[in-house]
Amino acid sequence: MDSSKLTEKAAVAAERGQYDYAIDLYLRLLDLQPQHVDARKALRAVEIRRCQERGMTKSGASGWLRGIGHLVTAVIHLLLRKPEKSIVACESFLKNDPFNTTVLRLLARAAEKAGHLDVAILVLEDVRVSMGSALKGLALRSRVKVARKLGALYAQSERLPLAAERFEEVLKLVPNDREAEVRIRDIAAQRSMSEGGWDKAGKAGGYRDVLKDEDSAKRHEDTNRDIRTREDVLANIERVKDDLVKEPGNTRHLVQLGDLYKMLRDWDRARAQYEKAKVIDPLNFMVSERLGDLRLAEMDEEIEGVAADPAKKDALARLRRERMKAAFEEYQRRAKARPQDLPTRFALANILFEAGRFKDASAQFQLASRDPRHRRTALYRLGVCFQKQNLVDLAVEQFEKAIAGASLVDAEVKDILYALGEAHEGQGRFAEALNAYKRVFEIDIGYRDVSKKLEELYNRGAKDTS
Repeated sequence: MDSSKLTEKAAVAAERGQYDYAIDLYLRLLDLQPQHVDARKALRAVEIRRCQERGMTKSGASGWLRGIGHLVTAVIHLLLRKPEKSIVACESFLKNDPFNTTVLRLLARAAEKAGHLDVAILVLEDVRVSMGSALKGLALRSRVKVARKLGALYAQSERLPLAAERFEEVLKLVPNDREAEVRIRDIAAQRSMSEGGWDKAGKAGGYRDVLKDEDSAKRHEDTNRDIRTREDVLANIERVKDDLVKEPGNTRHLVQLGDLYKMLRDWDRARAQYEKAKVIDPLNFMVSERLGDLRLAEMDEEIEGVAADPAKKDALARLRRERMKAAFEEYQRRAKARPQDLPTRFALANILFEAGRFKDASAQFQLASRDPRHRRTALYRLGVCFQKQNLVDLAVEQFEKAIAGASLVDAEVKDILYALGEAHEGQGRFAEALNAYKRVFEIDIGYRDVSKKLEELYNRGAKDTS
């Protein structure tokens, strides 16, 4: 059976919940193509989904006991310089414990030794996300080590912006880290040479190549510059079509063309390009996401049209319910496929929040709060979810975490402080409520009814304890 058929059968099996069969198919595919990043990504997603449905959400003793033989085999093969066999043994362990960061890091090391840099990067990025950011001691040292290794791997594979990001991450975790500072400077210099074309200049035909590439660079710049008008979009469509004539099987060009048609709200043509890309690369998760986003964009346009007619209130309410249901199904699918993708968890949490499913939203916000980009909002909304479930003390705890170290001029911080005040007030803790409302009043006297709140609390005899 060829790889495309294995891929298709595995995806169908996973979708039907036949996890053991799907895992076996993906492992067979990886025996044939160990460097197949998307297959390995899909394999891990299925393994995690299977464990979660069995109530397992982290590595445990049972995983170690069942996999210790595979772990010993993996280590021995690595020592004997047989990295491909070490990779197979690691995957045999992870089949029953996909959360085990020790084995994942061993897998990454074996993949690097085998020359599969993309696989090593994929695995270490999963480890990095699972570690979170609020770390200290041994956990912090492990996170730094992973970020440093990722920086080196990205640099080795000439993905310089990502390499710089990971070394900058090391500097945030360990300020004044000498090695990271040197690597960042070296990468910046390398990028300057590469982007300017000067890395070619000393080679045979170098200066001619640099000059010849100027036209290509101009086309790339035109395609990626800010698109402000319909004419810009149409011009870019023609450029991408020319690229597709030269590379008809390039999924990146197909996705780009689909995105451009989507800008024009030409849904059918956009879908046609995404579908072509999906046929070429069925496991490309980005293409699946584009198709999902397209469906939601079409529904938004329909809602926009109906909302303009006051006589269609019932139809509008129905469409909004359908849109919310579609969004929930789409992001639930994404979360199952990529359990460690925190931005997806955040999006799913917000959908559940807006639908009033506060208990379900709580679990997603807890996960999403590990992402520094959404931490404050996730904690704030998690607090609201707890409040809606009458878990007020837990709500207060989340609100206080959300505002810790935050700037009081931020609009969201005022919202959180006000919610904190309401939570305390509802529990009869008037002094604590007064302190929270005062912090809002001190920076924005006109915020909602905060002045009235303070007056009422003072009338009740509340005293400032700050």
